[in-house]
Amino acid sequence: MPMLTEIILSKDDESFERLDEGKWVNGRFDRNIRIDQPTHGVGQTHAHIYGRKGAEIGVVNLDGSSSHGTQCRLSDADAAALRDRGFTIKAGNIVEWVMLPTQPQLLFG
Repeated sequence: MPMLTEIILSKDDESFERLDEGKWVNGRFDRNIRIDQPTHGVGQTHAHIYGRKGAEIGVVNLDGSSSHGTQCRLSDADAAALRDRGFTIKAGNIVEWVMLPTQPQLLFG
């Protein structure tokens, strides 16, 4: 049976983008963690963690910071699965989103 190794997308027949699907791994449930690569070379490898019924619990970056504005506490099994794949998960398995104050802006006119 043939197998696709790459999928190339084009909207305008002049530029293209390779479709990279996430890798599903087991955490506290079978295939409840999807590890995605950064989009368009920006950002970090990150993981979407799902619960038993498929609801997203949170998203964590490779460095342990939150992604997509989520906050969560990972189960021990989910945190261990991510650590085994090189993710830095804080003690207590807490993933936090920290909002920084607005930085001063300099306007040129």
